[in-house]
Amino acid sequence: MILSSASLITILLICNLSIIAISLFLNNYKRILQISVSVLLMGILLLLLRLLIPFEFSFQYTVFEKHILPEVFAFFYIPVIESNMARVSVYHIFLLIWICGTVLLGFKTISAYIKFKNLVEKESCINDETIMDLIKKAELLYGKSTKFTVIRTNTVSVPLLFGIFRPKIILPQLEMSDEELYYIIRHEVTHYYHYDLWIKLFIELTGIIYWWNPFVYILKQQIDKILEIRVDTAVTKQMSKAEKINYLECLLTIAKGNAPSRISNFSLAFDSRTASALSQRFYIVLDDNFERKSGVKSVILFVAITLILMLISFVVVEPYSIAPKDRLQTVELTAETAYLVRNDNGGYDIFLNNEYFGTVSEVKDSYSDLRIYKNVKEALIYESQK
Repeated sequence: MILSSASLITILLICNLSIIAISLFLNNYKRILQISVSVLLMGILLLLLRLLIPFEFSFQYTVFEKHILPEVFAFFYIPVIESNMARVSVYHIFLLIWICGTVLLGFKTISAYIKFKNLVEKESCINDETIMDLIKKAELLYGKSTKFTVIRTNTVSVPLLFGIFRPKIILPQLEMSDEELYYIIRHEVTHYYHYDLWIKLFIELTGIIYWWNPFVYILKQQIDKILEIRVDTAVTKQMSKAEKINYLECLLTIAKGNAPSRISNFSLAFDSRTASALSQRFYIVLDDNFERKSGVKSVILFVAITLILMLISFVVVEPYSIAPKDRLQTVELTAETAYLVRNDNGGYDIFLNNEYFGTVSEVKDSYSDLRIYKNVKEALIYESQK
């Protein structure tokens, strides 16, 4: 198991293409209705896990690429500084910038987390009996009991869940009915019992490490949407049509009152960051066919995810090139310059530029694309027509 640039490029290429496909797929709520969001979320998390483990394994099959990767690798290994003591290439500069960016962003993220945590802990907790009863009512659905702390503050403008080990439901200073409070509390409690804060932590870690990859930021937005859709459907699953409408009205009320506020990246807010994501949540909650989605399409999705994971786990793409100093002593057999002729011994005679080059007993993968002729006469007739 080694950390190779070829393995990293292979994983990045496939993961980025997968992110584009996922983003395009999730743009239409009707497609979301046809699959299991839990299966999709599991597949995305496994892809990200592979992204965090960009190692090349001994059992992987190597695919050689001759056109793009050799040029890419040639650029990365252009020397920037050369001396008797050291040789620094573009690749080393890129790694230095990557590491420095990761450290700086990691420090900034942790500082922001601590600052928000300290800000929240300064606020006094609510011991309102009504709110505590609403929390117990929401927890009964999961058969679990957790000590949730409820805080009301002007620091935030939307309700949110914060804290993996000591969960806090943070409420804005808004007038809310008991019914609205119940919807909000049940929503945040569901997030907690679905381990969504752990998922957010995992996503943030990936974003910090791959800060230079724009596709990771796109994926973070899509995962936020998936988490909200999953919670919405879990909360409204047993609700009547009227209750669903009330739940969505509560969501809309919060979204309308949304103003800039301090929200930690490690929290889960009740609203959606974009209007398009909010509208999709509305359509999905109100669609009565969501729970009767096609099982076949979910199976197809699972198979596709499995194939992608197998591809990035068992295949690595590497550049195929010959070092300049070796080219003078190396001959490359291509369909344009060489061909094979069967001989009487059951082997093959190799002809390079219409001249005998050598004999082999079998056709190897490296020149399996060469044309094979029955005899020299046939070879000369067809080769002269090229």
